[in-house]
Amino acid sequence: MAVNASEFLRKGVGKSPARVYLVHGKEEGQKHAVLQRLRDELVVDEFDRAHLDAQETDVSAILAEAMSIPAFSPRRVVMVRGVQHLKGTDADVLTDAIPRLPESTSLILYTHAESEEEDRKGASVPAKLLSAVEKHGVVIECKPLTAAGFEGWLLSRLQEAGKNMTRDALERFTFLTAASTAAAEPELQKLMLYVGERSTIEREDVEAVVSRTVEAQVFKLVDAIAMRDAASAMRYLQDVLSSGGRAEAIVPRLMVLIARQFRLLWQMRLQSEYGEAAAQWFPSDPNLAQLLSRQPFLKRNLSEQAQRLSLKELKTVFDRLHQADRVLKGIDEGDSDPRRVIERLVVDLCGVK
Repeated sequence: MAVNASEFLRKGVGKSPARVYLVHGKEEGQKHAVLQRLRDELVVDEFDRAHLDAQETDVSAILAEAMSIPAFSPRRVVMVRGVQHLKGTDADVLTDAIPRLPESTSLILYTHAESEEEDRKGASVPAKLLSAVEKHGVVIECKPLTAAGFEGWLLSRLQEAGKNMTRDALERFTFLTAASTAAAEPELQKLMLYVGERSTIEREDVEAVVSRTVEAQVFKLVDAIAMRDAASAMRYLQDVLSSGGRAEAIVPRLMVLIARQFRLLWQMRLQSEYGEAAAQWFPSDPNLAQLLSRQPFLKRNLSEQAQRLSLKELKTVFDRLHQADRVLKGIDEGDSDPRRVIERLVVDLCGVK
């Protein structure tokens, strides 16, 4: 059977645990919650559980653990991280073994994003393996939450802690955490510690405590670029670059996020000029219509940014982004130092007319 994460978290494992579970999808926060629920409900002695990594463990060793009889508990629980890395013969061997798993085993397979690309697109699972688990066990999909879904999750967490949040604070918290439960959970913990015994969380509390996701920082950076405010744009850029990590690692991702934001502005601009017909030209990722269906609170800000840039100016922006990317990768001549590439790009974009 196949269920979404929200349904599984509502119902739990039930009276008869499955022999195999597959937890996958883009929403890492939900995935963490699902795995924790499985750990909590499938309580076993430490001798009857194993946690393996699919990249580091041979499939024969995974099956040896899964086929073993429990020693001190009713069940044996075997968790396998990064199952998307099982390819070809290894994936086939595991798939063929699933119908033969003992009733006393719960094999928990789950994906784990190992790169920015996997994190953005979601780690894919071999189709045969997915089908086998759906037939003989439970597939749990962790999809990005809609705005209503994220708000429901947030209100539920607040209720559990005996807290509430003003509407203004809730909208600001959602924006700063990009409506991601993975980003929101640790920030919510900090927020609750900050307000102490006070029951209501205000916007001022959110502003004081909650860290900005890179996406939220990029939004402010692009907003400054659209306003041709080079001083503010450079200040926001330095905030991102000083947030931790080497420029060699940060800058490529930052350029991807900047390009993504401008593609959203291009779609918003098309929509304002051509109406609903513009949707036929929208790419699959990022897709403005899909984004706004999940996070409608972004519409006003995106619309305001898009109105500051014409379609001709946006074309120039994409040309400059492409040129900077080629220099960064060493394809074209020029200073390819990541920090200097991104700094030149931001100043350059602020001058687009």
